[in-house]
Amino acid sequence: MLKKVCVCAALGLIAAAFCLPSASALPPFNKEWKAKYSEGNSNAKFVEAVEMEKCNVCHKGMNKKDRNDYGKAVGKFLTKAKYNEIKDDEAAAKKYIIEGLQKAEAEKSAGGKTYGERIKAGQLPGG
Repeated sequence: MLKKVCVCAALGLIAAAFCLPSASALPPFNKEWKAKYSEGNSNAKFVEAVEMEKCNVCHKGMNKKDRNDYGKAVGKFLTKAKYNEIKDDEAAAKKYIIEGLQKAEAEKSAGGKTYGERIKAGQLPGG
């Protein structure tokens, strides 16, 4: 009886793991974003806002596939598929991420400023 319960519980956990949605942001994207904009930033309010917002710097709502305007701009230049193609070459993967973030900086926000200007002004890029 105990063996059946353990087997059923194990199968249930495995099934649940396959049903969980995957996050759309990749840890390396987040790591490089923080290294570029947050770590070592002297604007304590900006750093605090980034820590408070976490994923919502680029995403919105509960579904991480939903992106704010900044997240959409970043998504134009950084894709999971492309990253997965080059992730084994650490230098190329890092370069891909950094270049994608720089391209997204140049995109204009709804307010007319570029996302890079918003970040330099200590504002969260996504609003």
